[in-house]
Amino acid sequence: MFKSIPGYLLIVLAISGFVFLSPVLSEDEEPTHLFTDDEAKQLRYSDKEWDKEVIPKPPPDTLDRPSIIIEEPDLVSTDKGSEIVAVTPTNFFIILKQNDSPLDMGTLQVWGEKFFFKLDVTGRVLKYLKTTKDGAILHAKSIHIPKGHYKVGVSIADINGNKIERKYRLKVE
Repeated sequence: MFKSIPGYLLIVLAISGFVFLSPVLSEDEEPTHLFTDDEAKQLRYSDKEWDKEVIPKPPPDTLDRPSIIIEEPDLVSTDKGSEIVAVTPTNFFIILKQNDSPLDMGTLQVWGEKFFFKLDVTGRVLKYLKTTKDGAILHAKSIHIPKGHYKVGVSIADINGNKIERKYRLKVE
């Protein structure tokens, strides 16, 4: 069937088909930046600050409140706390699991912080949030984060007011 089509034309057709069928941003859609460059300057820890920054170990999960499970990017346990290790752009796959009561999606918060400065970025990730029968999934692809060291947090409550809050060290390479 393809014997009469020159090899270079097959390659052009294959590349064109790949580009045409690949998901792309619409003309008016910007890629999602967790932090802008200016925000990153405010939130980024210097190497010296980062060496001193410790996140206390969170209390264990219990059945009376939701759970936050980070599947992607990698989450490692260090002597300075739970650390997310990412390369920009990165994908996030976070499971927000309800336990005794359904989640109150209006209580979701996602933020970056440095010392006393806190930046709420919840609105930037809401479009990636999907509710499930067990809670919700935040699945965001190709999120841009300037390289550096940050502290980030996620919190959510259920309809009875039982809240979970988790903070993480975030290392972006």
